[in-house]
Parts: sequence; C-alpha cells; structure tokens
Amino acid sequence: MQIESAHIDAEHALAAARMTGPMAEIEAIRAIATSQASLPALSVLAVVDAALARGERRSIGEWTALARDAVRCGRSDAATVQAYTAACTVRMAG
Repeated sequence: MQIESAHIDAEHALAAARMTGPMAEIEAIRAIATSQASLPALSVLAVVDAALARGERRSIGEWTALARDAVRCGRSDAATVQAYTAACTVRMAG
C-alpha cells in the first residue's frame, strides 16, 4: 500500500505542477525522480537542464513528457538510462 500511495501522491504533484507551468512540472518531476532514484528520469533532466542553460525552449512540452515517462517506467538499469537519454537527444535535434 505504501508504494501505491507514493505513486498516487506523485501523480497528484505532477498534475498540480502541470497547471502551474512547464518549469514547475520539470521541478516536480526532478523531486519525484530524486526520491525514487529514477536514473532514466534524472538523465533526461540533465539533458534538459543543459538545453535550458543554452537558452533552448522550443520543446519543453516534449521534454517534460519524456521525463514523465521515464519516472513512470519503473526501471533504472543502464540500458533504460541510455534509451531515454538517446530519445531526449533525438527529440532535441529534431
């Protein structure tokens, strides 16, 4: 029950952040990913942070969607991290 409750709380936090704006959603995803040690989500967020630092803003919706998917995937193995990081890089390039 505790895991299910944490998942529901995370979904509520994401929904609330989505209404506030993309940067709030990114920070909510970061907090959830950190608390769950979601390496795929944290790797996507590292790529997003670098893009934001360069001034890129055109694909924030796609980036947050990918980070949400990464948090929800429930895996943190190296192959999953690489797959999500590659997907984020491809989306940024396109």
